[in-house]
Amino acid sequence: MKNAAIILLACIALIEGALAQSRVMPDKRAAQVFISEGKYFQCALPEGWTKIDATMGQSSEESRIYGVDIIGPLGDEEIAPSISVKYFAKGNKLYRSAEEFIRMHSEPIPGLSIRGDEYGAVTDLQIAGRIATTFERKKHTFKRPRQVVNTPIPVYEHYIVLRAGEGFYVLNLYSVFPSAKTNRLFFDSVVASFEPLIN
Repeated sequence: MKNAAIILLACIALIEGALAQSRVMPDKRAAQVFISEGKYFQCALPEGWTKIDATMGQSSEESRIYGVDIIGPLGDEEIAPSISVKYFAKGNKLYRSAEEFIRMHSEPIPGLSIRGDEYGAVTDLQIAGRIATTFERKKHTFKRPRQVVNTPIPVYEHYIVLRAGEGFYVLNLYSVFPSAKTNRLFFDSVVASFEPLIN
C-alpha cells in the first residue's frame, strides 16, 4: 500500500512537471511564418511574441538590413526578452563584414565594459545545413528610466552569424538571466525554423 502511494505521488509529480514544461515550450502549431522583405530568409515566430519596429526611421532599402525584431512578455526586472533575425546586405550602414560584426560583439570594447561582463568562446555550429559562427556573452544593463541608485542587471545574449551571398545573417537572443533558459527554448525554435533563401 505504501509503495503504491509513493508510485502515485511520483506519477503526479511527473505529470505536473510535464505540464509546467509545456506551458513554456513554444507552440509550433501557432507559430507565424515570417518572410523577410527582399525574400532573404524565412522563419517561424513564436506565439505570444510581438513584432517591433527597430528601423530607427529607415527603410530596409536605405539601411540594407532586412529582418525582424520581436519581444516576448515582460520578464524579470520588467525587461522584455527579444529575438532578432536579420540579413545584413553588402553596403549596410553598420558592419562591413561578418568578421567585423563578430569581433565587435564577441570581445569587450575598451571603456564600455562593465565589471562582471563575460564573453564565451567563438565556435562553429550547423544551421540550415550550413556552417555558422556562434558565441554567447553576459552583459549588464540598467532599468529604464535610470534610477538614482543603478544596480547592473545581468543579461544573457546568444548570437549566430551565417555568411551568405555578399552579406551575412545574424540571429540573436537577448534575455535577463533568471528567464534565459525559458527564452532560449523560444530562440531555439526560431533557429530550427530558419531557412536562408540566398546562398
